[in-house]
Amino acid sequence: MKKLLSVLGILVVGLFVLSSVSLAQHGGMKMDSGGMKMETKDVLVEGVKVSFMVMANESHKKMLKDMKMKEDIEPGTTHNITVILKDEKTQKEITDAEIQMKVVDPKGKDQIKALKYEGEMKSYDAYFNLPEKGKYQVMILFKVGDKKSTAGMHHEVK
Repeated sequence: MKKLLSVLGILVVGLFVLSSVSLAQHGGMKMDSGGMKMETKDVLVEGVKVSFMVMANESHKKMLKDMKMKEDIEPGTTHNITVILKDEKTQKEITDAEIQMKVVDPKGKDQIKALKYEGEMKSYDAYFNLPEKGKYQVMILFKVGDKKSTAGMHHEVK
């Protein structure tokens, strides 16, 4: 148990320290397509293009229904956050990464979850609770093979 807490502590500290290096303040785009609102941001980190997509659960549920996919939204959450990893040179999607995501709310409280790979969507995702208005910090620590990297962005709930 102590070892797990130590590893988690190192992960959290690493995310804070390294996220400042690659935190995206640019490349954002808001999409509104027929009632589906999604914010996307792309970040380039050490040869990997990281695409973040943040969507309110109502819009995500509608998208899944339109695609005739299972609407399996985690109770007690408000948003789906999706990540796509691509090799910058080959543009091939990276499907075998391990990804931990940390979301910090405007008051400094955090949520940490492992993202799961969704083969049908060719992306990694998880559901988070973003109930308050304000700026949220979204950070990932991802591991591809033996290489670990971090990336992040800000998302504002209005």
